[in-house]
Amino acid sequence: MEKYKGNKLQFAKKVGCDEKTIRLVFDKNQGMTMNLFFKIAFALEIEPSELIKDIKITSTNSTK
Repeated sequence: MEKYKGNKLQFAKKVGCDEKTIRLVFDKNQGMTMNLFFKIAFALEIEPSELIKDIKITSTNSTK
């Protein structure tokens, strides 16, 4: 959001979705489609891999 100075409406327009979708994803931690994920990366002018490079996935279901 830094690139858009916190302006979710402007960011949503660049992404190609409505502002409510952006608020739900970023403020309410709602999941997103892969299509939206790629649109967000495009709007930020970065590779999609940059958005997930530091994510660590841990399993809550432990199989022993």
